[in-house]
Amino acid sequence: MVSVLSEDDNIIKNINPARISMKMWKGLGSGNRASTDVTVFSCSKVKDDKEDGFFYFRDKVIPERVGTYSIQFTFAMDKTNILSSDQIIVEVVPNDPVRLLPDPLPATPTVSNVRAVTSRTLVKDLCLCIMDEYNNCTGADLVGRVIAKIKSPSEDDTEIPQFQGKISTIEFPFDRGSAEINLVLAENSPGRDSTEYILVFEPDLPALKKPLEPYRLSFMFYNDFKKQQQMATLTRERDQLSQSIGVYRNWFDTTNQLVNEMKCQVKEAETRETHLKNELRKHQIELPQTNTLQYVDSLIKKKMLDQDGLMKQPRRTCTLPNFPKGNQDILGKIAHLAQIEDNEAAKVISWHLASDMDCVVTLTTEAARSIFDETQGRQQVLPLDSIYKKTLPDWNKPLPHLRNGKICFRPIGNPVFARDLLTFPDNVEHCQTVFGMLLGDTIIIDNLDAANHYRKEVVKIAHCPTLLTREGDRIRSNGKFGGLQNKAPPMDKLRGMVFGAPVPKLYSTFSGQIDLLQQYRAAVVKLDNVNKDLDLQLKSLNTPEMLKKKQELAEQEKSLMIIEQKLGMTPSDKVSESLLQLTVLDMPDTPIPPKRMRKETVKKLYSSEDWVSSSAKKQLQQQQPLQTPPSELNGSARKRKA
Repeated sequence: MVSVLSEDDNIIKNINPARISMKMWKGLGSGNRASTDVTVFSCSKVKDDKEDGFFYFRDKVIPERVGTYSIQFTFAMDKTNILSSDQIIVEVVPNDPVRLLPDPLPATPTVSNVRAVTSRTLVKDLCLCIMDEYNNCTGADLVGRVIAKIKSPSEDDTEIPQFQGKISTIEFPFDRGSAEINLVLAENSPGRDSTEYILVFEPDLPALKKPLEPYRLSFMFYNDFKKQQQMATLTRERDQLSQSIGVYRNWFDTTNQLVNEMKCQVKEAETRETHLKNELRKHQIELPQTNTLQYVDSLIKKKMLDQDGLMKQPRRTCTLPNFPKGNQDILGKIAHLAQIEDNEAAKVISWHLASDMDCVVTLTTEAARSIFDETQGRQQVLPLDSIYKKTLPDWNKPLPHLRNGKICFRPIGNPVFARDLLTFPDNVEHCQTVFGMLLGDTIIIDNLDAANHYRKEVVKIAHCPTLLTREGDRIRSNGKFGGLQNKAPPMDKLRGMVFGAPVPKLYSTFSGQIDLLQQYRAAVVKLDNVNKDLDLQLKSLNTPEMLKKKQELAEQEKSLMIIEQKLGMTPSDKVSESLLQLTVLDMPDTPIPPKRMRKETVKKLYSSEDWVSSSAKKQLQQQQPLQTPPSELNGSARKRKA
């Protein structure tokens, strides 16, 4: 919950929510300056009553990578001046353990049962770590073991290779979130020639209530050393092709997600624009079909001029000088704490409270005593901490002629509690205490005849409070009326000691219309921008560069299938998955993903300029690019880069 404070520590109200934003970046900022690589979030919800000046930032996705992050809130006062809050440092920690994974991922081992140890080595210095669902290392406090064994994809295969020492399982200690693994096959180990087997690493961690899935690593087993070397070459080529196909798949997946995200942004922008247009219709503002922005700009300018003209019109003000607010415990003189719109009501209430209008209200007795001493006792003071609040009237209770939800008699003269005619520019709660004590249940009614009728009927069922008439008469709570003491003088005789008039209601109407028009203008501009970005991205899907990438992927998939057939391995699922991705990418009506999925950042993007349009790169500016495009990963003779 965020608010903007003025120099006197009062909350600034009527702020456009679009000017409040939250920035988040990884690491610590330098002084009060944020990092250049930041994520900007807009206000997610504004409190129903905008006058309160509170803004909310909710439903923001926590970063997936662990580490220290900084959060800072900003208020754009204008195009050049930005007010920033202090930086808030948060620590993102891992989630619960989910899986066991190596760091880094090893290549597919190729081994045989010859004498040379290097040819029998399955894994060397393999580090197995516990990861959460976002692949962050976790479980640093867990202690246990990792059990390694070999399985065959075929359940009826009884020739299973064995580890050095002719054993089927080996245990490794697991400490501080990881385990170091070294595995060597036994010389002359059993096993079928040219067969794929699986290394299974099962974690045994007693402290975990839910067991983790084991990590599985496929390897090729051969009985002949020379054949092993040939197959190792093919295996390296397979790994390179698998990596290159994976890069292509990530690229097409990134492009597909980007298009879907842009479609969602267009849909949301259209919904926002339609909603604001309907809101403007409720204010009797109709917009033309063409030249909308020009019309809106001219209408905003006109409304602002009307608003300024309204503020310049003369209205009733209190000419009584207010007491200087050098102390935050001083609220001010009673005459300045409230405003009354109706002139007749303002006159009679001001006259009724004439002896109190000059009194200074303070929060504490200490502040009141200080004013008393400073003015040698000439200034009236009222400390709020000395008021017995249990006797104050209920601000929302009904008039005396209404009891238990029923009308006891039909009043004449439009009676209303005097306190209900007051509006308070500031310190509403404190002002209700002050005027609840001063006015009590005093009632305003049209004239003296109506007041006498009202009192006559009320005293039959309950006590009748003081009655004031809009014509200036007063009937005290004891029933006494008449005489100069109970007749209000003309307004000019009050010598400016009257409650001022509030800002006209039309001013608030203009403010609401201007705010709606400004929001609508921003929505139209955003809708136009996101439509342009989507069109540009859709055109990039059919460029010669994109078609070339699809062709390269198909060729690599064919090569991978041939190599896997030579190796006798289980066909890789990367081929079928990438074909599925290409099919989805070519579909014009791709389903829009759910909002939570759309909030998650895409993990990989590539730096080649001809792959992504500039607008697409803006959409994915937070992602870490791979430095090598897929075309550089083709073929076994080229160096692999990640």
